[in-house]
Amino acid sequence: MDWLLVTSIEHLKELCDINGRAEFYILIAGGLCRSGKQIHFDNKSKRFEVYNEIDETLQSGLSEKQLHFKTLIPEAIEKSALFFYGVQLWGI
Repeated sequence: MDWLLVTSIEHLKELCDINGRAEFYILIAGGLCRSGKQIHFDNKSKRFEVYNEIDETLQSGLSEKQLHFKTLIPEAIEKSALFFYGVQLWGI
């Protein structure tokens, strides 16, 4: 499967709200490493849930503002380093 570059927070919201939690990767060190994330955006509550695969932590109930302060996701988007892998892990 081809990876899809996430271009904005709005684009991230669209991808995360398709069918539950989706899989993303942040490329680190120029693509030598990657950090796996499972992200869900609930369109009703306007909150994000982020599962960090590297340390198995879950950040839930994050507003868009909290996403900027508690994660590296917005920075990764700005640096063209966040990619949607396309795997929906749960949902209808």
